[in-house]
This record gives sequence, structure tokens and C-alpha cells, in this order.
Amino acid sequence: MKPLPRVNKFIAQPKVFAKAAVVMDEESGTIIFSKNPDLRLHPASITKIATAAVALNLYPAEEIITVKNAYPIGKNMELIAGEVITVGNLVYGLLVHSANDAAYVLAGQSENEVKKFILEMNNFVEQLNLRNTHFANFDGEDDENHYSSAWDLAYLAKKALENKTFSEAVRINEITIKSVDEKTEHKLVSTNELLGVITEVRGVKTGWTPESGESFVGLLDLNGHQVITVVLNSSDRFGDTKRIIAWLKEAVLWGD
Repeated sequence: MKPLPRVNKFIAQPKVFAKAAVVMDEESGTIIFSKNPDLRLHPASITKIATAAVALNLYPAEEIITVKNAYPIGKNMELIAGEVITVGNLVYGLLVHSANDAAYVLAGQSENEVKKFILEMNNFVEQLNLRNTHFANFDGEDDENHYSSAWDLAYLAKKALENKTFSEAVRINEITIKSVDEKTEHKLVSTNELLGVITEVRGVKTGWTPESGESFVGLLDLNGHQVITVVLNSSDRFGDTKRIIAWLKEAVLWGD
């Protein structure tokens, strides 16, 4: 195991405007910084971390799915009825582009299948002992029964990143994927505005609704040390994350 992080307590903690935040050492799970870590808030599209993780638990990335109908609600990757596409490419659409239609196809595309999939999502977080998380949908639409916490989302991301397909997808800034027959292309552009701009940022997922405000789960590489950051219900998710990164580089060391 790599050395545990040590915080210089003489350096002021970062000024974070989000209602809740967590900074977690990925390897050990050690909490480096927190603000209201157990406060239940709406996670918006950060929900898709769980959607992707559950889909990759249920199906191999190479499995092929036929799109039954277009799903025009919210942001999408413009999947078309009859299109045949792999689970892996749907996960790319979900995590890179935050595509609701990719989430819908992975969730089963029918009322009964979607209900079963959401049950699987809740079983997944229950198995992880995430007591402040409950999902009412697969894409993060506002619902009073749909909530999570900064700590829960940090740990959820930590577990999801153990999957190779998931870990690869969240690091992609821009990619064009194709249907199995290569007749249909989808250009995917990341919603993560820090990816490719801030050297240390390696992922993971954005979220926003009018009710939830801005949220962001980040994955950082700080000289070989992987750190997960979460800001929930912020007015400036990327600014909050930049301030956290600056503080980490100044105040946190690993080892003796």
C-alpha cells in the first residue's frame, strides 16, 4: 500500500461554496477533507456513475444491444431506433457525453426492465453500505426519493473505477463511436471542463439540474497518488474543484 496522506493543518482549508464536499484518497479510502459529507442531496447526472457500474456488472462490455426507440428526454447522444451497439459504447456515451438515451437503453428500455434495473442500482449501493443514497431513476432527474451524499458518491466512484471500461471512459475528452454495423456514428464530447485543461484531472462525472445546482466528481493524479473529489450543490463546481486541487498540492503530503 502507498503511504497515507498527511495534511498540514497550518494551511487554511479550501474555500468551497458547494453545500457538501469530500476529498478521498482512492487507495486507502482516507478522507482528506470534508464539508457536510453525509448530507443527502440530489446527485443529478452523477447518478450515471451507478448506472454505468451496474450495467457493467450485469453485462460484458462486448454484449450487443438493439435500440428499440429514441429517448429524447434531456441530453442525449442521438441513438436511433434499430441501431445495434455494444454495452461498452453505451457506457462511453453515458460517462463521456452524459447521454440520457444511453442510460435508458442500458436500463432495459421497457417499464418493467427499467424498474428492475433501478432496483439493481439500489441493491448495489446497499451492498456497499451507502446509507445516504437511494435512486428513483437511472439518469438523475429530480425526485424527492432520489438522493446521495458526498461521502457516498466518493466511495461509489472508488468502487466503479475498479472496472477497466469505466476507468477508461471517464478519462476521455472526445471520441467518436460507431454502431456495430458502422453505419451510425456518434461524436461524444466530455462534459468535464477540467479534463485536458487541469493536468491532474483524470475524470469522472458532472451533474446539474435547476434543483440540485452544479455537482462534480473528480479523479486526480497527484504525483502518482489518486484522489477522488466530490462537490455537490455548488454554484461553481469547477472553481470549487480548482481550489481543492490547489490546496491539495500545497497542504497534503504522502508518507513520513
